[in-house]
Amino acid sequence: MKGKQIAFAAVAMIGFSTFVPVIAQAESLDELNHQEQQVTRESETISAEVQLALTDVNKTYQKVDQLKAKIDANQQKLAETNEAIVVKEATLKKRKAVMAKRLRALQMNDATESKLEMLLNANSIQDFVTSVYAISVMQNSEKTTVDSLNEGVEQLSELKTQAETTQKTLESNQASLENQAAILDSKVQALQTELKDKQGILQKIATNKAVEMARLKAESERAAKEKAEQEAAEKAAAEAAKKEQEKQAQAATKTTSEATTESKTSSSQTTNSSTSSSSTQATSSSSSTSTSTTSSSSEQTTQSSTTSSTSTSSSNKVLYMQSTAYSYSETGYSITASGLDLRQNPMAVAVDTSVIPLGTMVEVEGYGIAIAADTGGAIKGNIIDVHFNTVEQCRQWGRRYNVKVTILG
Repeated sequence: MKGKQIAFAAVAMIGFSTFVPVIAQAESLDELNHQEQQVTRESETISAEVQLALTDVNKTYQKVDQLKAKIDANQQKLAETNEAIVVKEATLKKRKAVMAKRLRALQMNDATESKLEMLLNANSIQDFVTSVYAISVMQNSEKTTVDSLNEGVEQLSELKTQAETTQKTLESNQASLENQAAILDSKVQALQTELKDKQGILQKIATNKAVEMARLKAESERAAKEKAEQEAAEKAAAEAAKKEQEKQAQAATKTTSEATTESKTSSSQTTNSSTSSSSTQATSSSSSTSTSTTSSSSEQTTQSSTTSSTSTSSSNKVLYMQSTAYSYSETGYSITASGLDLRQNPMAVAVDTSVIPLGTMVEVEGYGIAIAADTGGAIKGNIIDVHFNTVEQCRQWGRRYNVKVTILG
């Protein structure tokens, strides 16, 4: 009897040692889940920083484009001013040449003879005065014209100087903005590299989780098998003990029928005590067996549920969402939250990353296969924003409801 109790205790110890690795591995799986949640939160933070940096980049490039337009307009104005100066100077040169020619004709040596000839040829004094006055008016007019041309050239020169100063200032501002844009580009690239590293870590964690879950399943199956063998051994031992007790009881009954009344009473007490001990042991064994069976069933159910969940998540998922449309040509922002250039890759959609993660390939009914590459302030929950090259295409798409969206992975 004592030997059977020792054997039962040994079997129980084996069962306990079987469960210890399973518990340890379950803790390891919890740690992997914790790491996955932490890395996911870090990735979301980095993704938000990328979005903000891209917004700053787009605004900076927009300012650069505006400055370039101003520089072009100022260059055109400067070219027109230069052309006007050339025309004015040419006109002034011609006018001065005419004046010089006339002045040479009216040199001081010949002035008296000319005036005397005019006086002799005049019909009257009034005619002479009129001729002299006409010559004076003509000379004053020429002088006024030359002065006006000189003044025009000076004004154009001042405009040219202002345009050149403005040009230098604009070019300096452009260089400063382009430098800021380059710094922001470097920041975006660094954040995208960090985000890519986080995604690599998540992939490794997912692989480790798959391995750990497979190992847990194998351990659970092995534990269930060992428990079944243990229960069968305990059941066989209990039946053997019961048969042995029945034989002993039969032998005791035969002996008491031939012995004295005192011997009968002693034998009867001994038999009752043995029967009570055996019943208690059998009841304990049955209770242990029931508990082990329930625990094994619970573990198998949990493992089955985990396997089913994994299988379901690996298949394509279908969502029915509300859909709107947008175009980079309307917003002026061609770089998405994930760093995609919509001018080169127009088949993209904006999503709520809590519903569809960035980088996911989707098939939108009526639109086609695209990548989840962008986010937006109005894109929250069960809504998807498809991208088109032109605003007219966006108007044609409009707002649609119950659009079938298939998650391709």
